[in-house]
Amino acid sequence: MKLLPDRFPIDDSLAEILEELNKNQCLLVKAETGAGKTTRLPPYICEHTDKKVLVLEPRRLAAKLSASRCAQILESKIGDRVGHHIRFDKKTNKNTELLFITEGLFLSYLRNDPSLKDYGTIILDEFHERSIHTDLALSLIIHLQKTSRPDLKLIVMSATLETDNLERFISRPKVFHIKGRTFPIDIEYMTISPNEAIVQMLEDHRCSKNILVFLPGMKEIKKIERELKDNISPNIEILPLHSSLSKKDQDRAFKGSNRKIILSTNIAETSLTIPNITGVIDIGLERRASFAPWSGMPLLLLSKISKASAIQRSGRAGRIESGLTYRLYDQADYARRENFTPPEIKRVDLSNHILNLLNFGIDPVEFNWFEQPEERNLKRALDLLDLLDATENGKITQKGRFLAKLPLHPRLSSMLYEAKDDDNINDILLSICIISEDFILKRTSEFHDDDHEPCDLTIQCNLLKSYHFNDKKLSDYPLSYLDTKKAKRALDLYESLKHSLSIDKNLEKKSCHHQQFKKALLAGFCDRVAQRREAKTKKARFDTYKLCLGRGGVLSKRSALLNSKHNYVIALSATEDPKANAAIGTKIDVASSISVDDLLNQKSSLLSQERETVLNAKKGILSLTKNSKYGGLVIKSEALPPVVAKGQDLIYAIIESWPWPFESEDELNLYNQKVEILNNLEVSHQCPLLTGDMFELFIHSIIDEELSYEELAKKKLRTLIEEQLSPQDLYTIQELTPNLIKLENSKSFQVHYDEEIPYIRARIQDLYGIKSNPVICDGMIVLKVKLLSPADRVAQVIGDLMGFWKSSWPEVKKDLKARYPKHFWPEDPINSEPLRVKRK
Repeated sequence: MKLLPDRFPIDDSLAEILEELNKNQCLLVKAETGAGKTTRLPPYICEHTDKKVLVLEPRRLAAKLSASRCAQILESKIGDRVGHHIRFDKKTNKNTELLFITEGLFLSYLRNDPSLKDYGTIILDEFHERSIHTDLALSLIIHLQKTSRPDLKLIVMSATLETDNLERFISRPKVFHIKGRTFPIDIEYMTISPNEAIVQMLEDHRCSKNILVFLPGMKEIKKIERELKDNISPNIEILPLHSSLSKKDQDRAFKGSNRKIILSTNIAETSLTIPNITGVIDIGLERRASFAPWSGMPLLLLSKISKASAIQRSGRAGRIESGLTYRLYDQADYARRENFTPPEIKRVDLSNHILNLLNFGIDPVEFNWFEQPEERNLKRALDLLDLLDATENGKITQKGRFLAKLPLHPRLSSMLYEAKDDDNINDILLSICIISEDFILKRTSEFHDDDHEPCDLTIQCNLLKSYHFNDKKLSDYPLSYLDTKKAKRALDLYESLKHSLSIDKNLEKKSCHHQQFKKALLAGFCDRVAQRREAKTKKARFDTYKLCLGRGGVLSKRSALLNSKHNYVIALSATEDPKANAAIGTKIDVASSISVDDLLNQKSSLLSQERETVLNAKKGILSLTKNSKYGGLVIKSEALPPVVAKGQDLIYAIIESWPWPFESEDELNLYNQKVEILNNLEVSHQCPLLTGDMFELFIHSIIDEELSYEELAKKKLRTLIEEQLSPQDLYTIQELTPNLIKLENSKSFQVHYDEEIPYIRARIQDLYGIKSNPVICDGMIVLKVKLLSPADRVAQVIGDLMGFWKSSWPEVKKDLKARYPKHFWPEDPINSEPLRVKRK
């Protein structure tokens, strides 16, 4: 094992870490920038333990480069003693003892071996990045340790950021604080372009070696790479660094003696150590994992980095000597940024992860998450799985187990499940790969007024086939529409899935037809059906679409269906503007047409039958329509013969047209208000609240088969309610919550129950002679009193009549006496007669 000649700060702690690992289940290694944790600890553990070591990395490039460096340390070749496994790239064999994988693959390892019996130690690297895969892996490993693998060792490695929650979750593990190799760094804030910053830093004496520029993505990297070539010396290398590069191109950033400008995504933030960096330029942005609410497909959204990320980026400049950082935003902007990047579990789609938990026999609601997902996101994921028939009553179904085995979003796995026996399985699999890659057309591609197409997905499939077979005849559109990098990734995924599913047939060299995809698309995107609404004015150029689960939208210019006027479409990709009008707030970019028959012929919980009635109240005649509904859309209507409202039809008419045939529902509201009072006071009774299902049951109970609406209308609603109560309950409600209350001065008042505290309305003079507060419910409720002036206007609202007489009465009397001198305003109202006008 070659740990020398280089020495890293963590080297002095390796023996102690190993000793503690032998004693404990879990360790936490908090290491500063340059400590060497990723490439020194894993090979050391591997060298001194019997079982295999599995290292989870958040990024593909980090996994490959870390494995390569550890192979050098262990004097091995990649794929032998040290291996790596990332998407479409697996180098490992039966002798592999140290394996680096990307976090997203961990669940597949757990599926293949639920106890991970071949592995003795699992290392979670760069935990502070808080991807959902890391969170889930941590929770599942702790679960394993508590169940089938108490001998399994866990090391969590993190930058020296806040880890209090982590330490609590894994029961106060032994924590190692490893200092890094860092030098002082000058940080400057400036608002200039990245190109200007690079040129300026090349001349800055504080940066003598390589410059690392942090950019959000490949698009920005390519743009600056093109622009720089004409502005700097040809002796300076301009090198991109991102996960999609070949190993040869990636290695250029780490080798050679020429001065370099490395244009990198945030993969260089913590996971990789690039040699000889003394300058960092940080534009303060990153593409952050999120998901498309309409498709559930993953998205990368442009966001401002957190303060923690900014600190990590700056640290890259101080690994070998004093360094320099330009932050291309102002200091006030930095101060306003969040302290840490929000964990992915708060911002990504959970359905695939929930499905995997269910497949492992774990209840996601009861699961001991490291950080509990938001309730609404958890519910949304569970609802989707239920809609896709992957679950039933919270339990995974046979279909769900099939979906869980595939490295796809459950929507796409559901499409594959529907098509697994289809003759067109290859074309459908190709379409699934296109959706998985977030579609393969260039962002600049737009369709024209004379393009009338039934399916955007068919266009993209045929373009991909045209590219794959190098045959222009397979597509009606030019290859210039195609994003070739996405196209290659889609084809790679196709080949991988084809192999894993053991599909023998090859892709046919013929064009696809949109009819091939309808069943599969409905299986995966059944909740994304939209109905066209004709433009109501000439100004509105395009029709709008109403989505089956609410809100509405318009087709964008990126969809070839824009001018086709299809009555129904499935929205496969859309962006929603929550601030826009709900009727047009969704912009549909990719869609496929669908017919009413297609919707009616599928088995879906969204499909329902509903009867609509139009009541002629004077004649008691019902006009009936049977509607077939898909979610909130009426997709088919059938008129039925009109009927006289009797029996079941009368019940239906009352529920739909309430309070017909009664003049008002005041009596029902009054009854419910009284029952609420009895419930709040915990009075023993059996009076039901007539709301929801109980209201419908009440309507059923008052109707018999022969009762007509005219006979019912003659009855009083109050009488019908009281007939449903037992004598004891009727007595309770009448005694405790009376409609009228008679006070000790012989005056009677109506009791009102439409406010939180019941009350009476009374002229002040009518309350003279009252020596105690008016009460109901055996004295448990003191009534409010709305005092009326002689003009019957509310003069004051009081909750304590006796207190009012004793304290406020003199002032109120003075005011009222001046305004109404003919009325009786006694000095002692408690002992006076209830007279309104003075006696002559």
